[in-house]
Amino acid sequence: MKHSKSLTAFAALLLASCGGGGDSGGTPPIGGIQGSGRMVSIGAITGFGSIFVNGVEFATTGAQIDVGERSGTEAELRIGQVVTVQGTVSANGTTGTATRVTFSADVEGPVTQLDVAAGTFVVLGQTVRVTSATHFDDDIVPSNIEGLAAPGLIVEVSGFQTANGAISATRIEREDPGSDFEVKGVVQGLDTNRRTFRVNALTVDYSGTTPEGALADGRTVEVEGRTFTAGGALIATRVEVSPGIGAAANDEVELEGLITRYVSNTDFDVSGQRVTTSATTQFDLKGVTLGLDVRVEVEGVMDANGVLVAREVEVEEEFSAEVAGLVETINAAGSTLRVAGVNVTTSITTQFEDKSNAQQRPFRLADLRTGDFVEVRGNERQGGGLDAFILERDDPESEVTLQGIARNVADPNLVILGVTVMTDAGTQFEDAADQPITRAEFFAQAPDRLVKAEGTLSGTTLIAGELELED
Repeated sequence: MKHSKSLTAFAALLLASCGGGGDSGGTPPIGGIQGSGRMVSIGAITGFGSIFVNGVEFATTGAQIDVGERSGTEAELRIGQVVTVQGTVSANGTTGTATRVTFSADVEGPVTQLDVAAGTFVVLGQTVRVTSATHFDDDIVPSNIEGLAAPGLIVEVSGFQTANGAISATRIEREDPGSDFEVKGVVQGLDTNRRTFRVNALTVDYSGTTPEGALADGRTVEVEGRTFTAGGALIATRVEVSPGIGAAANDEVELEGLITRYVSNTDFDVSGQRVTTSATTQFDLKGVTLGLDVRVEVEGVMDANGVLVAREVEVEEEFSAEVAGLVETINAAGSTLRVAGVNVTTSITTQFEDKSNAQQRPFRLADLRTGDFVEVRGNERQGGGLDAFILERDDPESEVTLQGIARNVADPNLVILGVTVMTDAGTQFEDAADQPITRAEFFAQAPDRLVKAEGTLSGTTLIAGELELED
């Protein structure tokens, strides 16, 4: 979310409320609502050194950190985990103070189904979708969906709810056997006589525990359990009904997630939270039409009816560009670097993670060195280059990877992300289903298509060992 307008106004009124002459203080009124000065921010962690969520760096000194149902520390949190931060934002609009940070997994349990081609897997009856925005823990090898094929693998997934109840994963961690199983989702088919309900394809038997809160169809719950009935139902040891996002009337809210219900641009839900807009709401849609499963960040104030009245709605684009290779140059002051011939631009919302043996934390652009091996994912810039959403430092690899729209396609060459890609007699070609195709078929289909290239750099040219058409 770009905070230059709305949060600047928010900060100005906060200053006024601290003695600058305002008669009531708080945030600017939205639809008649006066902000309280408190903030709730829900989104994926993008960095540390404090904690970065939704473009704001929250100081966590003295904050209560909750990990699941226990008290934890900031050191236990990870890039990509979706957290709730309660606190305040300072006058500059990009820093704040957290009083509480809460993380709970969306699902934790064994992987029971895996569809690599579709990019999905199933844990405790919950379908999980892997995207280019998904972080994989180092203990998952390889560090992608193929690494989930290990027999008996138990994982913890954090992400955003989709419109059909699946999970769009932002981070996947490997867990040790013996951990409690957990699931978070919407109650369906509640049977108070049998004391069962469903969360998507999982049946929950809560006959051995008393739910915390009033169970009802449509309510969001968190469930823990260790064992299953003969019929495959999870025997719950804890059931807690979610109280919502934790924002009171007049609280400032920043909410990142997917649109899970859509009626119009003035009436939709994000991760189950109802949002409304007005004539003064600023929309940054980036050419995308709002609808189900569009990823957005909404900024506004909660009203007395529990509806988030939006000051700003920004679409967070799906991204498909990628470069993996050695860092050639770095301009930390300008937030840019050059990787394998590709110009990369970072921002305050770029997710930095050190997955090398150094495991440095906090890890930022200033910590990179020329010669480091990095993988960068994001959006292709017009004229070449890449706007980074995720930047991961890793241990060195011999191959370079480029993924982007194929331009200037003319056998034997093409251009990806501004880098010339050259083919030779040894280059292998594949279609989007990973099936071999001929050179002629590839070059006939490649123009203006998303293409992934793997190979070695020779000067400023990539010599491709493999070229693959992507969806």
